Amino acid sequence: MTESQRMTYLKIAAGVCAGFWLLDWAVISPVMSSWTSQSARIDALRQKVERGQQLIDREDAIRRKWAQMTQANLPTEVSAAESAAFQAISRWSRVSGISWSLTTRWQDQDPGYQTFECRATATGSQAALSRFIFELETDPIPVSLDQYEITTRDEHGSQLTMTAQFSFLRMNLSGERTQ
Repeated sequence: MTESQRMTYLKIAAGVCAGFWLLDWAVISPVMSSWTSQSARIDALRQKVERGQQLIDREDAIRRKWAQMTQANLPTEVSAAESAAFQAISRWSRVSGISWSLTTRWQDQDPGYQTFECRATATGSQAALSRFIFELETDPIPVSLDQYEITTRDEHGSQLTMTAQFSFLRMNLSGERTQ
């Protein structure tokens, strides 16, 4: 093999290497990157479809729960709503055997709902306070325990004081603001 043939072969090999590098840079890498991002999008869409199918499968249960929640809604009249909230609090305290004091206020939220916020100070045993929280959390009336703090009133911890903040929900299903 002569020197000029070897140089020609080396030039061809260098050109082929440069061509492969250019092919990788211009075609293969972008296609692989596109393929990877497309696979990620397909996986995300697949998960959304599965979530949607789960919602469709649970539609009846969700609709029943929504109907139950709207039926348990506080009345639209303020005095009737407050009366229902006070009756629920009295029921919880009677079942649990605690004594309590209460301060309340209405809070306007979005146009679709209002909250009747209550701040209660209750005294009783650990079992009584636990029962009060259980009754509050399991009652069908729309109420949420926002925060609470329990402190002891004696050195043995048999008498406790709980300060709790909870709120009742009054949904305005017609979309009008009520007062």
